[in-house]
Amino acid sequence: MTDTVSSSRATRTPRRRAARAGTADATLDAAGRRAAGLGLVAVTAAALCGSVLLAPTPASAAPVEPEPEVSDAPALSGDVSYVMAPAGNGILDDGDALTVSFVVDNGTLEALAAVDVSLGLADDALSSRSSLTSWLDGESAARTEEIGTTSFGATLSGAEQTGRLTIDADDEALADRQPGVYPLAATFTVGDDEVEVRSAVTVPDDEGATPLTVIVPITAPAIDTAVLSAAQLEELTVEGGSLASQLDAVAGTPVVLAIDPAILASIRLLGSSAPPSAREWLDDLQALPNARFALQYGDADVTAQVEAGFDDLLEPGSLTALMRDEDFPVPAERPEPDATDTPSPTPSPSFSDTGEADATDDDLPSLEELLDVDAAYPEILWPATGTGGASVADALAGGGDGTPPLLLTASDLVSGGGATASARASATDTQVLVYDSDISRELHAASVQDDTTLRAEPLAAASAYLHVAADDAGDDPLLVTVDRAADARSRLALRAAILAATQAPSTAASTIAGLIATTPAPVQLLGGLPDEERAYAASDMHADEVGLAQFATVLDEPSLLTGPNRNEILQVLGNAWRGEDTWPAVVAEQRMGTTRTIDSVGLLPPSTIQLLGSTSTLPVWVRNDLPYPVNLTLSARPDDLRLDVEDTVTVVASPASNTRIEVPVEARIGNGEVDVALELRSPVGVQIGSAERVEVYVRAEWEGIGITALAILVGGLLIVGLVRTIRHRRRGGPDASAAASDTAPEADR
Repeated sequence: MTDTVSSSRATRTPRRRAARAGTADATLDAAGRRAAGLGLVAVTAAALCGSVLLAPTPASAAPVEPEPEVSDAPALSGDVSYVMAPAGNGILDDGDALTVSFVVDNGTLEALAAVDVSLGLADDALSSRSSLTSWLDGESAARTEEIGTTSFGATLSGAEQTGRLTIDADDEALADRQPGVYPLAATFTVGDDEVEVRSAVTVPDDEGATPLTVIVPITAPAIDTAVLSAAQLEELTVEGGSLASQLDAVAGTPVVLAIDPAILASIRLLGSSAPPSAREWLDDLQALPNARFALQYGDADVTAQVEAGFDDLLEPGSLTALMRDEDFPVPAERPEPDATDTPSPTPSPSFSDTGEADATDDDLPSLEELLDVDAAYPEILWPATGTGGASVADALAGGGDGTPPLLLTASDLVSGGGATASARASATDTQVLVYDSDISRELHAASVQDDTTLRAEPLAAASAYLHVAADDAGDDPLLVTVDRAADARSRLALRAAILAATQAPSTAASTIAGLIATTPAPVQLLGGLPDEERAYAASDMHADEVGLAQFATVLDEPSLLTGPNRNEILQVLGNAWRGEDTWPAVVAEQRMGTTRTIDSVGLLPPSTIQLLGSTSTLPVWVRNDLPYPVNLTLSARPDDLRLDVEDTVTVVASPASNTRIEVPVEARIGNGEVDVALELRSPVGVQIGSAERVEVYVRAEWEGIGITALAILVGGLLIVGLVRTIRHRRRGGPDASAAASDTAPEADR
């Protein structure tokens, strides 16, 4: 037997820890033993004292009120936690030594005294899944025999110590053990206090291998836009990025991939402008031989849509509005040269000579091409864990005219809990794939834990559950998942979880095709966890969408507006948003965005108009904030017979501008004030924007009066001019005769 204890480390960053029942955290809930997180902070003793060790001040100096110091160190958790985890995923083959790691983490302000550790192993294996769960939860006891001891020195405040104890392979405690799962316990003693931490050791059975299918999601972080941006894609697909790590983790494994098609669409719609790392990532994904199926767009919440009362689940909308023609160059067609033609001089370079031209709308990828994940299986729906219960199954069975999709749900939601559920089942009219909740929970906990020692704890539990599940299932298939993660997880952690399942000694990798082909066992589903907030949000956003669809009829292609909006809704309903405190604000912003779009076209408030004639035009301005031209019909209705207005005027309003419309009007008898009601409608009759009223002051007789006055004035001027001319001629008659006789001789010369 050997044991090793590392020295206290005084500078560690906070992290989350999966803890077993029996840790020193007094608030630990046994039922949630692996989900309890302890924020661990480490600071040195010198750092703790640094806030009070101030430099001496000269005696002559006046007292100065010191400014409070701000420490860079995170707050301590206030708890002491203990972890025990067997190495090698807790699997003990015949002839192997047993190595167990221990962690003591002091999150209190006081130093922790020396800790003695006693490791005990039971002689008798646990008999069932329920007995394993009771043992790990601390709800049952087992007789264990001490097989080794180790100890830790004092642990400073905020510090952590790790240790390791190895039981040699030839130790009597390990000899001649039959296949099974054996209780393992570590007792940490500090003075008069004892804390027991539990785990399990699995001795594998070499006979038989239960078929096992493992499903792993390929998803992106939560976003509130229709697609991932180029910058986001680059960040996610470079080395160490979340998507790159997910792909590296599944490469070379037989897992089934559940892919969010929004990721693929985000890359493909960028065409030639997509980041090189994203294009390479997509190529690598397509090259993988793994079976796959598509999640909902954006991994949208299936249960929220069902609880919102939708007749059918929301489908993604058109992505044409987000594509650019220049990102999809097509080869230019060149005529075949005629051998008899005389060669012509080489033309100067031009755009067409590059052999490529911009794509047209007909050349852009279709929605189906953008979303294609190369799935070879029927539609599979994977609700968030704990939500895919009876109500979802009933809705899927009753909706649509085609074949209902397969529902992927957790065994916790199958009646008869405590036993291993059949992975292929049917619930009334719904076909179901049931994944093992216990195994999947442990694999998920391991996949999000970057610390190797801490990761070993859930991996050992996963191996134990896999063993008892395989014993229960026999030759029937098992299904497990490495569920979605709220935060990005490392390649090493995710791959360790995957390999713990796919390389478990009691199982053999099986295809999802084989699982689906298995005869389903009848089961009864329980009710899932309701989430009224998400259901109400889905209902509200969908109601807004109906109004947007009506407004979008102003466009030649309404999908330019409805497509991105639908995809935004699906992204906001994404399971990645579950548990995020900011999600209600994201929903509110999405709804406000829809409202802003609907309000982007309307009439500008008109000013009062003076109509000084029998015929004229009313100037009306239409505001269009959209980047597309809109088709509108303006209707005008006067409230008085003094004014005759053309009922409707059709106009195409220019994008991102104000467009002037001139409405022909004709004044009738009389003067006065007339109100004209103005209203915009789409080509299908949907009212656009709010109605406006314009005041028109009609002065119809002023035109006749003005013409008469002008005629009188012109006539008077003509008469006056004629009179003056006649009088001038009469006064100047003799002078004119003399002037004529004087010029005659000069003409003769």
